[in-house]
Amino acid sequence: MSVTVTPQAAKFLTLMLEETRLPDDWDTSGLWLAHAQQLAQFLADQRGRLPLTDAAMLLGLGGMLVEMATREREASAEAGRFLRGEGGTA
Repeated sequence: MSVTVTPQAAKFLTLMLEETRLPDDWDTSGLWLAHAQQLAQFLADQRGRLPLTDAAMLLGLGGMLVEMATREREASAEAGRFLRGEGGTA
């Protein structure tokens, strides 16, 4: 499901993506992107209402969600290639 967000929320998603680095061995599963989008929209809607420390913590959490969404997409694409016999390792 593709959900669009406001331009303000997109800026938060960009910050989340650029500022977060997770260990390579973290597993991925679930609806990470939808949760990241919802959190980014929440941050955009609450702009100016949240204390900076709370906003920073939520931004860090969102970064983890975006990173997990990226890994989920990459893992799904690799599994698809493998199942179609297009190479890859198991």
